[in-house]
Amino acid sequence: MALQGTLRDFSLADIFQLIGLQKKTGVLTLKSGQEVMTVSFLDGNVVAADSFRRRLEDRVGTVLVKTKQISPAQLQEALKIQKQTLKRLGNVLVDQKFISQQALREALRIQITQMIYRLFRWRDGDYHFSQEEKLDYDGENVVPLSAESVLMEGARILDEWPMIEKRIGSLSNIYRRSAAAEEAVGAEAGKTSPILSGEEKALLQLLDGNRSVQELVESSTLSEFDSCRVLYELVGRQLAERVAVGEMAVPAIRPAKPRPAEAAAREGVGPAARWILGLLVAASFLTAAWNPLNDLSLLRGTHPAVKSFRHQVSQTRLERLHYAVQVFFLQNRGYPQDLNYMVVGGLVQPQDLRDPWDREYLYRTVSLGYELQGLTPDGAPDPTLLVRSASSR
Repeated sequence: MALQGTLRDFSLADIFQLIGLQKKTGVLTLKSGQEVMTVSFLDGNVVAADSFRRRLEDRVGTVLVKTKQISPAQLQEALKIQKQTLKRLGNVLVDQKFISQQALREALRIQITQMIYRLFRWRDGDYHFSQEEKLDYDGENVVPLSAESVLMEGARILDEWPMIEKRIGSLSNIYRRSAAAEEAVGAEAGKTSPILSGEEKALLQLLDGNRSVQELVESSTLSEFDSCRVLYELVGRQLAERVAVGEMAVPAIRPAKPRPAEAAAREGVGPAARWILGLLVAASFLTAAWNPLNDLSLLRGTHPAVKSFRHQVSQTRLERLHYAVQVFFLQNRGYPQDLNYMVVGGLVQPQDLRDPWDREYLYRTVSLGYELQGLTPDGAPDPTLLVRSASSR
């Protein structure tokens, strides 16, 4: 099967769906800039994933150390034995009884899925699928993953990542604990502190004002997506703040309490959009050009900022529906007659079928595929909110 091109023309979900449906065996190679990753399929199921910069086994060994399942000394001893015997690192760890086989299988599953889910965030790149008769993978410890399960989790990440990325910015940004977070970290001293999850506590310990987000990911026991998700929550709760270049540590400034007009203006917008709109409105108070008519436009939803963020939310929901339709196709070998079939099947919630203006998305089946489209604020079809299946293209 000749399958190659760019991700702009053929999405990763389309590629996974095609390989899964045709139950192909081979290696999918994807390249974006200097990064090259491979995903191996056996009869349409994922059985391996690797990065040319850092091999899967290297990642697994590091993660096992970070999660304290093995010690650094045990990892070094296993690497030495691996070099002598040329066995897989995981098999060496099990043979030496450093970890159980079940623990190895779970570690491999997590690492493979996290590497694949990271691919769903690629906006551009080239791909090539090479069909093979046989594959070299750890069949003893890797349980094949269906394309359907990968697509569902990938859809969730695709849905949440734009909001996370907008809040925390580049992975080179540096964050530190706020004054409120310092109280939380020092709670053993008897100070009142916010309620934190185990993940939030662990990440707060790493926020020293010196590490970049990428370094936080490398130091955390969480995946890249989950590390960024937790940081997103900490920033939203004013427990973490970004450090400007050359800035010295200063106490955090607590935001002023929102006025009723601001709270009403945020209605009908998603959580991330509400947070960003709050910043926009707060910024208006810092300028002398504040006009009460601006608040009125926010309330009516005609403010440019409200329109922009609702458009972004609508685009995200469309992408989520797009992937859900593809999963429906995998399950039923056909596209749904209308989107309500996916609610019955548990693929989406009823609210997912409506845009931020509470209107239903347009859905139609076409020759060999389907089209999804959102509407403008005035209710007309929006050409910028149009998603087509690969086959219809």
